[in-house]
Amino acid sequence: MRIGNRVGKSLLLAGISGLMLTFTNSLLLAQEVAGPKVGVFDGERVLAESEVGQEAIALINQLQEQRVVELQGQQAEINAIRQQALSATPGTAEAAQLERQMEDRALQYQRLEQDVQQELGQRQAELVEPITQTVRQIIDTMGREEGYSLIFNMAQSGLVYFDPVIDVTEEIIRRVNVVNAGTP
Repeated sequence: MRIGNRVGKSLLLAGISGLMLTFTNSLLLAQEVAGPKVGVFDGERVLAESEVGQEAIALINQLQEQRVVELQGQQAEINAIRQQALSATPGTAEAAQLERQMEDRALQYQRLEQDVQQELGQRQAELVEPITQTVRQIIDTMGREEGYSLIFNMAQSGLVYFDPVIDVTEEIIRRVNVVNAGTP
């Protein structure tokens, strides 16, 4: 009976070893099947929620408000000239002069409006570009340090769905704030 007992124990140990080997192989295959590590982030949210992004947005909004006041002043002048032109006797020299003034002011307004749009776009690019560079550096570092194969910007990637587990936006915002806390 002892020989049978030994054979039984040997078979049992061999079976357990086989199961363990199968289980270990399954885990290794599961890691390989899982594929590359992927992350996504919301670039607009990084800009809106990071401290440096909020500062940039505040500066852009402040400039925009100033320029809108200037545009509104010009519009008020055009409206005043329009009222004078409506009060003037049609066909008179005064009416013709007011009409020319109104056209000149309208043209100045259009030019100013275009200048304001260009200025705002240029200022936004100047303020956002350093933030974008910082985010790129952070993403490169995260990719290397944490083993990401891919990190997508949601707004630029065409993503329709993603599992929120792979969203790295919070980490990027945290790192942007840390980087800019040390910058004067």
